[in-house]
Amino acid sequence: MQLQKVLALTTGAAAAAGAGLLYYAARVEPERLVITRPRLKKAVPVKTVFFSDVHVGKRYAPAHLEVIVDAINAQQPELVLFGGDFFAKLPRDIRVLDFEWIADQLRRIQAPLGKFAVLGNHDVRYGSQPYFYDLLARGGFSVLWNETVQLEGGISICGLSPYSSGRTLAQLPAEGYRICLCHMPDKARYLALGKCDLMLSGHSHDSQVHLPLLDRIILPPGGKMYPYGSYFPQGEDKAQLFVSRGIGTSGPPLRLGAAPEIVVLQPE
Repeated sequence: MQLQKVLALTTGAAAAAGAGLLYYAARVEPERLVITRPRLKKAVPVKTVFFSDVHVGKRYAPAHLEVIVDAINAQQPELVLFGGDFFAKLPRDIRVLDFEWIADQLRRIQAPLGKFAVLGNHDVRYGSQPYFYDLLARGGFSVLWNETVQLEGGISICGLSPYSSGRTLAQLPAEGYRICLCHMPDKARYLALGKCDLMLSGHSHDSQVHLPLLDRIILPPGGKMYPYGSYFPQGEDKAQLFVSRGIGTSGPPLRLGAAPEIVVLQPE
């Protein structure tokens, strides 16, 4: 009888702990927008904010954009970069998206040197691409699809399409500070990283949920090799890769041990 009581108490405690953990992963951590300041081997010339994977839609309400934009502007960046996957699943979510209001929020982002974006895999699926171009352009972003731009101060940006071969990197100048903006981090294995100084990616969400044996399994294709943080995929003489956890969620609307983040890159 005593053993039965112990088992019942243990089972009850485990169930309560599991329910609490699920509540935290569903309701608390997805709302914990944090600021991350990674160390770079070669610092950026200007204060730069990088954000990615908003996945705005039914599961991550557009109202979150007010908080995101306020957090970006609070950093007073000179340059803002977006790493793709603005949408979650557009055909399902389009009725909850007020595009004019969203564009107004994006226009509020202040960055004297400019705002640049690339598309993620969710932004090219389901006929989403024209909506992405229109919305981001109305929000003051220049969308780069296998294109390079050169800014004042010797900064160059190469923006790659989600499934690009990376040949556009050859257009980057030999001098100055060169950034590759590419949604899927695993491409860093074969891109010409000798052509740039820094590669910025998202996509993996750092698996979203860190639980034993599960986190590696649920990483998406294209984001399994470099799930989060800083790497030198081709050696320290080539570009440093930084992979963001992103902001919204994909698949299960949960985050555990992988809080949403905005990345701030500091000059020396």
